[in-house]
Amino acid sequence: MWKEEYRLGVDTIDRQHQQLFEMVDGLLAVIDDCEHADYKKKCADAVSFLYDYTVKHFQFEEGYQESIGYKDIEAHKLQHKRFIITVGNFAKKMIDSEYDMKVVKAFSGSLVAWLNYHVADTDQKIVGKNPSRGSESLLTCLDSFSDSAANVIMTMLGLSRGEITRTMPPKMNFKGDITFEIGLTGDVAGKAVFAYSADFARAIIKSLVARDIDELDEIARSAMAETSNIIGGKSTVMMSGDGRTCDITPPTLTANLREGWGMEGFHLHTGKGDMQVLLAVE
Repeated sequence: MWKEEYRLGVDTIDRQHQQLFEMVDGLLAVIDDCEHADYKKKCADAVSFLYDYTVKHFQFEEGYQESIGYKDIEAHKLQHKRFIITVGNFAKKMIDSEYDMKVVKAFSGSLVAWLNYHVADTDQKIVGKNPSRGSESLLTCLDSFSDSAANVIMTMLGLSRGEITRTMPPKMNFKGDITFEIGLTGDVAGKAVFAYSADFARAIIKSLVARDIDELDEIARSAMAETSNIIGGKSTVMMSGDGRTCDITPPTLTANLREGWGMEGFHLHTGKGDMQVLLAVE
């Protein structure tokens, strides 16, 4: 899972990132060997170690940001805080379910999506790499989501902007194989629906964990939920500023694009599948 392009050039942080990826690889290995007698104990040990290490890593990374006067440190801290809450919630679900395979897979999918994107994009900004286009200005909701989705997908799939075709308004006959809905709260209120083709979801998973998947299982669904969460979170950061606030609610799986949604949105086509976002803003 670790890639050399993830390096920041800060030795301690790079080593910690590599160890985090090794831990995630270890958790995926436990899932692959779920018939083993010690499966539950291995899961518990992996999740506990991962949670503790992540907290310590975030503390060190934030300390480094403070030492260099990183201007976006508060937004970065918020991402860390939200992720720690997510890990804590999943840990409770796993304990309550006695490490049911579906719950462990859902946690793994969310984890690999968040970690890969955070290290490949958000952390790179600490050392001046991958600056967000338009992050200093207040963009419209549609522009923010469109820009964020393109950047996130480019990072996750290793594509150039020329390899993504955007259609606006979106294709209303597109039916996603995995579809999620998030709420928009604050000064910009409404909803957003994210629809992904099966090919697109498989491409994301292969990029994240370097393995093919035959079915869209809990790992795939959780990874695509986290992808929606990343795009939505990045979009609301762009829309916030000048005293204006915007936030998102956690993604929820929905049956499909709902009837009655307007034409506001966009469709992204790549050689590895398609995705679409529909927006309804009050």
